[in-house]
Amino acid sequence: LLQKKGQVKISKKDEDSTIACDCKSSNRNWTFTSGISSNFTKEHKKKNVPCAIAIPSGGAALEQRPTVASVWGVAGVVAMLMNAVKRVLPVALEPFRTGSPLGAKMWCTYAAFAAVMGYVEGYKSFHKKFSPLVAARSMTLQKPHPFTYTLFAPFYAMGLFHATPKRRATSWGFLIGVFALVKIVKQFSYPWRSIVDGGVVVGLTIGSASIIWHYAREINGIPAPADPSLPAVSSSSL
Repeated sequence: LLQKKGQVKISKKDEDSTIACDCKSSNRNWTFTSGISSNFTKEHKKKNVPCAIAIPSGGAALEQRPTVASVWGVAGVVAMLMNAVKRVLPVALEPFRTGSPLGAKMWCTYAAFAAVMGYVEGYKSFHKKFSPLVAARSMTLQKPHPFTYTLFAPFYAMGLFHATPKRRATSWGFLIGVFALVKIVKQFSYPWRSIVDGGVVVGLTIGSASIIWHYAREINGIPAPADPSLPAVSSSSL
């Protein structure tokens, strides 16, 4: 079941042909192969219907080809995350190669914090929220768009511009919060900084893999569970 909120405009070419719709809420094109149920085909007679589209067992979502802009958007975000991992990894590995290894309690703390960050940052923050957003917004770079969208595709994918006011505020707040946290952690002494950085490495690594996973699914016609949060468009542009 593929479902998106908002209103759509549906056009039907013939009884067994492709049905396409444009979601006003997300400005993404969804094209579905034949096999749509008869109940659904009746809905195309209405000019505007709720954007809730079901694909029965006979139908499937059409694969989308990745564009240079969408690939650059995803690759750029992943590159930034992995660069952060590269920076903190040496500090995170210090307990494994230092002359004064951690005691049993500190090793437990290290492992526990890494597990917590893997779940809270890697799964809850990235896999369930940020990663689908990056994949979804990257795939909106399909139609002709300003060159700056391609040039700054990673920032576009993160929702730092050409997004709803709420999305921009959330994305910028998240980015500023990360930089502030990095500055604070740098003030920590050993072994606490190593423990925190170890958790960061786990979280960011899971996050990077999650972005690639969601993007791969998008390419194969499985939309990421996230609203791209694009600015509202007028009905005349659909």
